[in-house]
Amino acid sequence: MPLKVVFFDRSALDAYYCAPMEDTLIPDYVDARKIFAQQALLKGTIPVSRLSRFCDLVAATQGDVQVTMQFSLDDGNRRIIEGTLDTQAQVLCQRCLEPMQIPLHDEFRLAVVESESKSESLPKSLDPWICEDIKLVLADVIEEQLILCMPIVSYHENNCIETLSFAASENKQDDTAKAANGAGKPNPFDILKTLKDQD
Repeated sequence: MPLKVVFFDRSALDAYYCAPMEDTLIPDYVDARKIFAQQALLKGTIPVSRLSRFCDLVAATQGDVQVTMQFSLDDGNRRIIEGTLDTQAQVLCQRCLEPMQIPLHDEFRLAVVESESKSESLPKSLDPWICEDIKLVLADVIEEQLILCMPIVSYHENNCIETLSFAASENKQDDTAKAANGAGKPNPFDILKTLKDQD
C-alpha cells in the first residue's frame, strides 16, 4: 500500500507522513534510498521562481507548477518515478513579441540510476534520471520535464500582427485628428499672459 507523503522539514532527509494537500510545497530533495521502498505518493506545488533554467525561457516567473510524483520499485528492482505536472507559462508570441499564456502539461516515467552506463540497459518505456547521491533533487527533475514539454515556438491563435497594425492605425488617426483641431499648437494669448506676469 503506497504511503501518501508530505514533507514539512525541508532540511532533513527523514519525512513526516500525513494526508497530502494540493497546496503543499514540494521539498527541495528526498532520500533516494527510502522514498522508493516506501512507494511514496507526493502531491504539491513548486514556485516557478525556483526553477532558474525554466525562468530563462519564459516572460514572467510568477505562478506555481502543480506536481504529482509516485515513487516505486518495479519487478527488476529499478527505482521508478511516475508523475504529472501542470502550469500556465507566460511566453512571448514569436509574431508580435507580446506576452501570451500557454498551458503546459507533461506525464513522465523515469528510472533513477547511479550512472550513465546503467541507463543503457533501460527499456524504451523508461527515461533515465542519473542520481549519484542519496539526495534526489526534485526541483531538477521537475524543471527538466517542464523544459522538455515547452513548445519550440509560440504564437497567438488570432492574427496578432493585423490586430497590432489596426491599433497602430487607430492611434495615428487620433493623432491626426487632434493636430487638425489645433491640439498641441501654441496659444497666442499665452504670450500676453507671460508679459502680464512679468509686470
